[in-house]
Amino acid sequence: MKVIFGTTNERKVEDLRNQSMSLGIDLEIIGMNDIGWDLGEIEETGTTIEENSLIKANAIRNFCLENNIEYPIITDDAGLFCESLNGKPGIFTGRYADEEIKENPELPKYQCVIKLLNDMKGIVNRKATYRCAVTCMFPDGSYFQEIGESAGTIAEDIIGELKKPYFYSIFILDGYNKAFSDLSVPELKETYRFRANKKVLTRLNTKKKD
Repeated sequence: MKVIFGTTNERKVEDLRNQSMSLGIDLEIIGMNDIGWDLGEIEETGTTIEENSLIKANAIRNFCLENNIEYPIITDDAGLFCESLNGKPGIFTGRYADEEIKENPELPKYQCVIKLLNDMKGIVNRKATYRCAVTCMFPDGSYFQEIGESAGTIAEDIIGELKKPYFYSIFILDGYNKAFSDLSVPELKETYRFRANKKVLTRLNTKKKD
């Protein structure tokens, strides 16, 4: 069975392929580039990661309907939710400092990290959770969603080398004493995004057998 993963990032497509294979699930996972997607970035107008994931799935399904493509679609959205900031940055995780950078283009690309650390300066409760919502939509428009979560804390400062995803350099997963960005591949396989994907891939595989 072919499955469309809603991203143009080939590395992410390969990651999902590898996860599927590691689970022993026989799916041919393709990306948006493979279906000729030419509509640019899908605008995320939802108020939750679940809504944004669903918006992306619907947009890709509409494209598929217009182009006679009939494969299941997997889309995701994720965010970092800080308890003491009422869930911020949340759905704005990927664009947390966009306004500041727009006003001052000389700010570093990792301004989002600086902004969050400033927002949490002096705050004792540093609990935070990474959440990922994954939607699996079928050609007839029916769908299901799964959630993956990883609980942790926000560090007082940047840990180690700062690299994308930038917030990974200040997020410490519960049970570890190192930044999320320093987790090994086996350790990452037990975290929020992989957990959500595992649930979806397993359900999709079960449905394929029906």
